Amino acid sequence: MMEVERMTLNVVIPVLNEEKALRAGVEGTVRFLDGTAAEGVYTITIADNGSTDGTERIAGELCAEFGQVSYLKLGERGVGLAFREAIRHNRSDIVGYMDVDLATDIRHLEQVYRLFTEEGARIVVGSRLLPGSRVYGRSLLREITSRGLNILLKVLLRVRFSDAMCGFKFYRRDVAEHLVRVGSDEKGWFFCAEMMIRAEWEGIQVREIPVIWHDDPDSKVKVGRLSVAYLKSIRELCQEKRGKGH
Repeated sequence: MMEVERMTLNVVIPVLNEEKALRAGVEGTVRFLDGTAAEGVYTITIADNGSTDGTERIAGELCAEFGQVSYLKLGERGVGLAFREAIRHNRSDIVGYMDVDLATDIRHLEQVYRLFTEEGARIVVGSRLLPGSRVYGRSLLREITSRGLNILLKVLLRVRFSDAMCGFKFYRRDVAEHLVRVGSDEKGWFFCAEMMIRAEWEGIQVREIPVIWHDDPDSKVKVGRLSVAYLKSIRELCQEKRGKGH
């Protein structure tokens, strides 16, 4: 019997001045994936959006040590920019991103891969707000802000998914490329939420899975600044939605 060709997977890790966390994050991902169904058919893309510390040097060392690791250097900052450009460079069947600190339990990667290969999923994203999710170490401010922004998305943009901001999102290649083509040029975090919003607008199923998630006490995310940027982007999408009659 002819063996069915396995789908290839590209795990994008956006980084900005992550010299302390990069090696552990990449090595941990390699060790895990080498024991899964994705062994031998995965790549890891370090998408560096403007680091000025030792991130590039460490990334170079990791690329030399692991043939499945590549480095994408960008001249501007922004997680959205990093993921968008990684999608444009991607050649794998499945492409997605996760945090370098492995905040989302890495075991979910195997679950994601099987949903694509065995169940034909088109988009799989992690949620910290579903029954079965477990969140550790999160501050009250970040919890309230996250839930508030997700409620706004549901009320104003009529989306059904529960968690737009979880840093664990994966797409089939053709879907990701399409959403980049029709999306905005937003460089920040909200672009990753925008992809999910546009997918729902076009009737593409967003498959959510409950995840185990550990908050990083050293996270560089500025809740206040991020919330203001999100509100601006939500307003722009609301205007677009009214204009197009979604």
